[in-house]
Amino acid sequence: MLPSQLDSFYRSTLIKQLVVLMILAIALAGAVPSYLTSQWPWQKVPEISQLKQLKDMQKNGLSLPGWQTLSQRTVEIGGHKWSAQEIVPATVDSQMNSQVNLQVNSQPVWLLLRPQTWARDLPQVDWMDINGVRQWTADSRKTLEFTLPVAGSQSQPNRTYSVKARFFRGWTQRRTDAVMQWYAWPDGGHPAPSRWFWADQLQQLRHRQHLPWVAVSIQIPIKPLGDIETAEAEAKALAQLVQTALMKSLRKNDTVGQADSFTSISMSTSVY
Repeated sequence: MLPSQLDSFYRSTLIKQLVVLMILAIALAGAVPSYLTSQWPWQKVPEISQLKQLKDMQKNGLSLPGWQTLSQRTVEIGGHKWSAQEIVPATVDSQMNSQVNLQVNSQPVWLLLRPQTWARDLPQVDWMDINGVRQWTADSRKTLEFTLPVAGSQSQPNRTYSVKARFFRGWTQRRTDAVMQWYAWPDGGHPAPSRWFWADQLQQLRHRQHLPWVAVSIQIPIKPLGDIETAEAEAKALAQLVQTALMKSLRKNDTVGQADSFTSISMSTSVY
C-alpha cells in the first residue's frame, strides 16, 4: 500500500472512531441522569388521556340515541368491574320498526361494558368470564363486520374503519340470546385481544400513549332456541350505535388534543 493510500486509510478509520465516540458520549449524557435517579424511560407506563371518561363509563354506562336505559349498575365478573345496562327502544315506533322482537318474555337487551381503567389493564379472557357467569350453551358462531366513518377527518371525509365482532347464540333453560362481543378502540375493534395489542403498539410508537379499549357484550333476547339470523341485522345496527357512542364519549373533554385520530357486586344469574 502506498504512503498516500495508507494515510487516507488511517484518516478514514480515525473519523469513524470519532463518530462512534461522539455517539457513545451522547448516549452516556442521556443515560447518566437516568442512572442517578433510577428513572429509565422504558419503565414509564404510557398514559391514557381518556382515563376519566373510561371510569365514568364504567360507573354510569352509556347513553344511546333512540334507546332507553331501564337500569344500570356496576357488577363484578371474573374479578373485573363491568357496567351492566338494561336497554329498550325509547319509543313504541322504534319497537315496531325493530327487526327483533325485544319483548320476548318481557326481557330487555343487556349491554355489558368493561372499560380500561388503568394503564396496565389489558384485554384478557373477558368472554370466558361472561360465559362462566351466564352458564349458557354457545352455538351458531360466526363473525360479523361493520364499517363506520373516521371522525375528525375533514380532509378525507370518505375515510372509514371496520370493526369485527363475534356473533353467536347463547341459551339456557331460561333464556336464549343473540350475543355480539368485541373489544372497541378508536378507529377499530375486534374480539381477539391480540388485534388490540398490535394497534396499541402502533399507538405507543406514534403518540407514546396507550390505545384505550372497551370490552362490549350485547345480549339480545330471541325466541327459545330461535334462529340468530333473525337478530343479525338488529345486532349489527345496535353494535354500530354502541361503537359510535363509545368513541364520542372518549373524544369528550380529551385534553391531549388527538381528536383527529378518533372516528373503540358479583353478577349472578338473577341479574339477567
